[in-house]
Amino acid sequence: MKQFDPTFRFKQFAVSDRRCGMKVGTDGVLLGAWAQAPVTTDKLQILDVGTGCGVIALMMAQRYADARITAVEVNHEAIADASDNIAASPWAHRISIVDSDFRDIEGSFDLIVSNPPFFVNGESAPDSSRAIARHATGLSPLTLIQWGVEHLNENGKLALIAPVELSDDIAVQAVFSRMTIVRRVDVITSKRRGIARTLWEFSPAASGPTSTYEKGLLEVNSPEYIEITRDFYLHF
Repeated sequence: MKQFDPTFRFKQFAVSDRRCGMKVGTDGVLLGAWAQAPVTTDKLQILDVGTGCGVIALMMAQRYADARITAVEVNHEAIADASDNIAASPWAHRISIVDSDFRDIEGSFDLIVSNPPFFVNGESAPDSSRAIARHATGLSPLTLIQWGVEHLNENGKLALIAPVELSDDIAVQAVFSRMTIVRRVDVITSKRRGIARTLWEFSPAASGPTSTYEKGLLEVNSPEYIEITRDFYLHF
């Protein structure tokens, strides 16, 4: 039996990202801790688009005990990491890995969550798997919003994280796709850089203009950040 070799340990699980193009980082962990599934009496159906090494899918499984999680990925090296990570976790029976383009996924979900590629311009990363993971050639915040509205249950939610530079485009795409912004949190990753990322939550069921959405500001390693992520990081 192959020995599992974790490279990043959380409180209830561990992950290896040695083959995955994109490594475990603040963006994915923050999104996995922040995204909120709708209240439902049935078993939650959660879709993690572009799962990479599977860290967000595992966080969803830890947070929602009855949820069934579908983890979608197109990169075979990332799938290999995700498969090992999920098999070594306590929740392997509730997480399914699908080798597919997300646009080929059928059905509807209570929560769609994604840390999509964020380099939409400029040169690709030299490593091919890293380039696929980082560049918005197919999966991007904009395509995800457009696709997601057709694959959410009645009170479903779409949660993602994206560069702050894409905020205007994302807001416009939400209007075109008839998705209402429910929550938006700007994230300060360092005092020197200022706001770098934005957490978004959308729903096709929410009513009212987008100007009424809940808006916040979060600084990495602040007390609020620690509170959000304390169930996962070992040092919190």
